[in-house]
Amino acid sequence: MADNPVTTGDFVQDYSSLSQEERRNMLIKQLLARYPARDSDPAFPNNPTVPSSSLASSTSESQDAADERIGNIHWCLCQGCLPMPTRGESVCCREIDEVQGCIPEGRKCITEADLFCSQIATEEHVRLMFTVLYLEGRPFVDPDNNRRLRKTAYRTFIAWIYGFLGKRKRRVIPSCAVKIVRQIFPDPNRTYVGLLYSDDYDASEMAFH
Repeated sequence: MADNPVTTGDFVQDYSSLSQEERRNMLIKQLLARYPARDSDPAFPNNPTVPSSSLASSTSESQDAADERIGNIHWCLCQGCLPMPTRGESVCCREIDEVQGCIPEGRKCITEADLFCSQIATEEHVRLMFTVLYLEGRPFVDPDNNRRLRKTAYRTFIAWIYGFLGKRKRRVIPSCAVKIVRQIFPDPNRTYVGLLYSDDYDASEMAFH
């Protein structure tokens, strides 16, 4: 069954007939149309800058430490992690106090917990949670669905470990849990967004994360 038509001014298009790139461009155009061009924005006539000299010393020291974990799993304590592209995502379940507290006694990894197996690593339950959370009727043949399902699984994990956090409050999901979710709901092109904070991308991109 086709989605409801998307209306933009006098333009009406059957949403389901658009490619992913066409949908993306349409949404970006709608978002940008709500804001004035930066050239005419009086809020920040002169963007503040930081002298490069003040960044050099702090950047060189922190960069070396940050890169130590990228591309390897020597930091993994549960033997279930996978290499991650950023330092922030390169975290094992045994390095996060709240997550470690939920690892069953005698087990090595959070992915061995009964609740993780039944609620997060079970495709049928994640699909049900997706429907409950978003109340969307889009068909599961939509190529975007696995991305939505991964997001649902991650939200379920966060709710289990931390409870309700509210908007703009994010927590890192350990690499081992991310690995299992990606195995169940893989991206066909193996392209994953990863952990993003609100200032990691342009405002026009926020609708996609």
